[in-house]
Amino acid sequence: MSRSRKFASRPRKVASILALATVLAVLVAACEDEEEPLDLADDPEEEEPDAEEPADPDDEEDEEPEADDPEDEEDPGEDDAPDGSGELASITVGDIQGIPSTFLQFAVDEGFLEDEGLDVTVEPNPGGAANIPGVESGEFEIAGSNVISVYLARAEGLPMQMVSAGTFATEEPDEDFSHILVPEDSDIEEPTDLEGRSVAVNTLANIAEVTIRAALERNDVEHSDIEFVEMGFPDMVPAALDGEIDAVHVIEPFQSIGWDQGMREIIAPYAETEPGLAIGSYFSSDEYIEENPEVIDSFIAGVSAGGEYVEENPEEFRDALVELADLDPEVADGANLPAWGGPVDTESAELLSEYMVEFDLFDEAPPTDEVIYQP
Repeated sequence: MSRSRKFASRPRKVASILALATVLAVLVAACEDEEEPLDLADDPEEEEPDAEEPADPDDEEDEEPEADDPEDEEDPGEDDAPDGSGELASITVGDIQGIPSTFLQFAVDEGFLEDEGLDVTVEPNPGGAANIPGVESGEFEIAGSNVISVYLARAEGLPMQMVSAGTFATEEPDEDFSHILVPEDSDIEEPTDLEGRSVAVNTLANIAEVTIRAALERNDVEHSDIEFVEMGFPDMVPAALDGEIDAVHVIEPFQSIGWDQGMREIIAPYAETEPGLAIGSYFSSDEYIEENPEVIDSFIAGVSAGGEYVEENPEEFRDALVELADLDPEVADGANLPAWGGPVDTESAELLSEYMVEFDLFDEAPPTDEVIYQP
């Protein structure tokens, strides 16, 4: 608002005075017209409330909940989703029964994959080779297997690549998560006694057979007459105890289940092929990798984070085994745990491919750079 100034003049009878008053009135009116705009500009006290409405204290109180909106905290957000959409990318991952699929389910349950923007469903399968058709058909976007299965698939012309490491053997054979076990009353006492016997493996002509032969060879033990029999991990310990098979090659938690039944270990094929050998891997198709590199990278990060957590909190993972693997707490407490995650170990992959050629799984191994994904 502007303020107006009012000027008054007293009447006079003298004509000259009236004339002078008239002149003065005209001059004053002119001055009023010039000063009114100045009053508008020079009077901020009444204009500021309208111009500075956002500075109103009530408005500031209304704005604070928007900055701390809980919905914004719960939403994964554009930075969390692999594609920046703010929505989780849903994928199904086939994995090997036993400690591999149990670990992945634990990582999912603990939120390590969701933290990377992924909604993961885990589908356990008898062996890594069984997951190849699932990836090929699109049933699985990613699957767990072992290094050898992916090499074999590539050699057969299937466009598959390892994208992340899975399980690793331990440095010490006695602490490894995989052994050949025999019943307590078996006459098999040492590795040399395996010659001419039947040994159960989860998949023929694959990681178990290759590492058994390699470990025996490194211990100067003949292995040409071993009879390998394909059998699912859950069936191995009962079959051995019933006398249907001489020895079984198992991984955790079936190894601890066997120990709980009094079975004895003979050799640790993974760790005695090479201490710290990379055994498991996660793989996908060339097409999916090319079209979804952000999902692949997020999966690698989630698996690696889960592996680091288990390494730092092994007892928490053992506790989870009770429910996830339906184990007795005492059996879970004695389980040997592998290491998980990280980049695929190229040296391990190349060593296993050399053994594959030596043991006639194929004539020539595919080039390693075609089999291992490079982020």
